[in-house]
Amino acid sequence: LVRRDTLQLCFIALLQTLPPRQRAVLILKDVFEWSSKQIAETLAMSPAAVNSALQRARETMDRAQLRSDELSSMDVQPEQELLSRYVEAFEQFDIAALVALFHEEGCMSMPPFEMWIHGKEDLSAFYSLTRWHCEGSRFVPITVNGGYPALAQYMPDKEGSGLVPWGIHVIEIKENQILHVQNFINTKLFSRFGLPERLDR
Repeated sequence: LVRRDTLQLCFIALLQTLPPRQRAVLILKDVFEWSSKQIAETLAMSPAAVNSALQRARETMDRAQLRSDELSSMDVQPEQELLSRYVEAFEQFDIAALVALFHEEGCMSMPPFEMWIHGKEDLSAFYSLTRWHCEGSRFVPITVNGGYPALAQYMPDKEGSGLVPWGIHVIEIKENQILHVQNFINTKLFSRFGLPERLDR
């Protein structure tokens, strides 16, 4: 039998080969369990284009004999302590503490953008480069995929007071460390989860 964590690593590696739009559609459909209509509205696509992108993405996964819906249940959920440490490190923007939470094979992606950060050295460099943009963020806990914990990130409003929506962090783990952070950069997702349009500092 193939270990589930091995399948997850294969799935993550294969996702990197998909075009950004196909990757976003596949994850929103099979992980977030959204309808084609919801995905179309969020990504500014037609329902036909969503279905076409989903079909092409699934064909790619099928050729590798690996489907995202086989993994979408995410049996192993992050411990609350790990999520709390992630939130604390990110909100304080303690880069060393944040990177230390990642597994040696850890990575981060930001659907629908074509960006993958892999390994602690690159993660540290990325956080250093984006400090000006992310420092001062706050998180609100939510759930996706029928109860899997996730985090909604609000960032300081550069044009006023308070904090505004930025992205939804879905965290996969391995050996109680962060294996993969998928940060969905799309403010339209916030209304889907009934989240406020802004937060006070």
